[in-house]
Amino acid sequence: MDNQHDPFLDPSPPPRVASWRETAAGILALAPALFIGQLGWVGMKVTDTALLGHVGTHALAAASLSDLWTMASGVLIQGRVLGIFVGNAVGAAKAGTAPWQLAGEWLQVSVAVLGVISCFVMGLWAATGPVLRLTRADAALIPDASYFSLVLLACIPARVLFSQLQQYLSAQR
Repeated sequence: MDNQHDPFLDPSPPPRVASWRETAAGILALAPALFIGQLGWVGMKVTDTALLGHVGTHALAAASLSDLWTMASGVLIQGRVLGIFVGNAVGAAKAGTAPWQLAGEWLQVSVAVLGVISCFVMGLWAATGPVLRLTRADAALIPDASYFSLVLLACIPARVLFSQLQQYLSAQR
């Protein structure tokens, strides 16, 4: 067996392990970008609520009903495990025990799996009207709540791609 390909038999010294200060600095360097991303989502929801509140209570109630359903079913497309897999792949590649392409393969697998799940979630969001009828929601609010869900449905592909790329790039540190 060739010693150059077996990390356990390789006589070279192991790679340097980062100190806790270097690790903490790396994590803190990622914090502003993650904070801005989360702040953007919260800002969007606050803006929706503020603007709809000025339109009237009917629009605000319809958006709230829509949010109840889209948030409850939207949790299926959160997919937060990619960062762990990519981080492990990058660490293994730095140690020489795995190819660098493994991180990209995990990204592709994640996008493919979440793509299938996204189709299911899009179907759930498209069915907002019938679901709200089953829950006996106010019949006057259902058409507007359903329309609001359909508008949000259009952003699912971009939302999934953004979250996966964010995790992929964050795990590269």
